[in-house]
Amino acid sequence: MPSTTRRRTLQRVATLLAGVGLAGCSGESSSTYPPETTDNVAFDPESHSLRSSDPGPILWSGDRPTTQPGTDDDARRRHWTTRRFVADADDAAAISIADVDGAADARDFLDATDYDAATVYVDQAGIRECFTQDLCHVRWSETEVDTDYARYYRDADVACETDARDVLVTLIRIPEALDPDDVSSYGSSRGSGTCERSNEHLRRRRNRSDDGGAR
Repeated sequence: MPSTTRRRTLQRVATLLAGVGLAGCSGESSSTYPPETTDNVAFDPESHSLRSSDPGPILWSGDRPTTQPGTDDDARRRHWTTRRFVADADDAAAISIADVDGAADARDFLDATDYDAATVYVDQAGIRECFTQDLCHVRWSETEVDTDYARYYRDADVACETDARDVLVTLIRIPEALDPDDVSSYGSSRGSGTCERSNEHLRRRRNRSDDGGAR
């Protein structure tokens, strides 16, 4: 059963969410300025997500990294926030995945990628326990990557605490063989609007740009 704290929170925000659009939601929206030269875009790209309430990393290469003794769980989750690429079969084989739901499917996702034509972008970060998110689109160039997510409350029958955090990793298959050493700029946005609304907003912006800014 959901916690009492969450039930009250859901009641408070239900009305607000109906009119919020692409703006932030209860502190759960975050963004950085998106790269301006990302010429390519994939709407609803092929992806796979893994989630864990354990504060340790979900995905890593080599020995599993650790934090200093005495580090609190929230600091550990922040420590595992990372962006990286899987660019070839050797990279994929070197990756270890924590024993979480969907780990076998994530391994299949990595192994099934044609790295001559695609690159897997790994976005690992913390997320509040009562929230989940959908990947709306990814934009990229040879030097920049920008992701957009729609974040919303999990189903009411999912037990959670409003101040607790999980670790969430999203594997995104970018349909181009990128050189990770050339990528130096990243952007990401998360809001309470739907992916349909966010994607339509981007399509309109791109159409206006193609038309030279005409409205």
